[in-house]
Amino acid sequence: MSQTVMPPDAEVSYDPYSYEIDDDPFPTYRWMRDHAPAYHNVEHDFWAVTRFDDNLAFLVDSERLTSTHSTSLEFMDHPKPDTGLMIWMDPPRHNRYRALVSKAFTPRAIRELEPAIARISAAHLSRLEGRDRFDIVADFTARLPMDVISEMLGIPEERRKWVQHASNLMLHREPGDPRPTAEAIAATGELMAYFDELIAERRVRPRDDTLTLLTRVELDDATGSRERLSDDDIRQFLSLLATAGNETVTKLLATMFHELWRHPDERRAIVEEPALARSAVEETLRFDPPSQYQGRVAKVEIPLHGTAIPAGAKVLCINGASGRDERKFPDPDRFDVRREIDLHLGFGHGRHICLGASLARLESRIAVQQVLDRWPEYEIPSDGLVRMRSSNVRGFSSVVFEVAS
Repeated sequence: MSQTVMPPDAEVSYDPYSYEIDDDPFPTYRWMRDHAPAYHNVEHDFWAVTRFDDNLAFLVDSERLTSTHSTSLEFMDHPKPDTGLMIWMDPPRHNRYRALVSKAFTPRAIRELEPAIARISAAHLSRLEGRDRFDIVADFTARLPMDVISEMLGIPEERRKWVQHASNLMLHREPGDPRPTAEAIAATGELMAYFDELIAERRVRPRDDTLTLLTRVELDDATGSRERLSDDDIRQFLSLLATAGNETVTKLLATMFHELWRHPDERRAIVEEPALARSAVEETLRFDPPSQYQGRVAKVEIPLHGTAIPAGAKVLCINGASGRDERKFPDPDRFDVRREIDLHLGFGHGRHICLGASLARLESRIAVQQVLDRWPEYEIPSDGLVRMRSSNVRGFSSVVFEVAS
């Protein structure tokens, strides 16, 4: 729980590239909500909204705000109309792409994955039984989502750890430097080349997997003809799955296990009532989501809280701050697995809400139930936490468990 409260006259700078802020952004978020709800950062040339209602309104507003400049601040300097990334699209192109891709992510298809997810999760955890110290991220939360995605796509087991490692490299940033590292650029090229190989293989030799389905899905376009995803469309979607899809669950679970350690009464509540795992997932998404902001660019001037966000301005919708807004959530800095939440923005909202949200929820619920079933009590030593660093992904790259063997 964040205890620091900054005075109204404090000189506060929100820098998404700052490791110090990333360690605990919530006092800064609170100050921004209370004293600069339309915040302007001159150094990095962006605006930010932190209140729940403002985030909710901006995330669904494609008339005044565009997603086509990217959703991460370091990439938002100019439009990127040809990337093929769904999260960097506006209607109507976004509608067409999402309609095609969502055919492979139907509620029924996600529900049918539950036995496979439970099996994959149990297999990883069984290897840790009998050990009194292990890294729940390296040994479990970083492996589960990539294995689930790989099983869906038909990525062979011997390539899965490499795909997960490459996707992590793509997201990493050095302190104070928003640019992708040389390793990130190299990893991106290698991963895209590998995805090209997989797509080409499925077009020639189809299998019973989601990747094959993506090569075959069709949709009627405005002229009545049938439309399919191109190889580039599929490649970019695979990239999104390998990074956002993988990182979301990895960091969501790592944060949840950290908070359940910090709040042992909440952890014991789930042990005694496993059905609370579902609400624990939602509370973590409200309390400290993996994706802290969604980037937009203003298409027109937007009046807000006595000022005006100019046309062409970069705007960060900080959903990580909206979940702690006391205007929406009572006692927002309290982690409560019994909290009733009608709506949070942990997965975004509107037409750009995370396509894999249902899958992430299912994986996370199964994972926390299985972990606490095996280790209802655990400790995290003082040297057992390492944060992953990215401008808009927050979470741990290492969380060490110490358990009674």
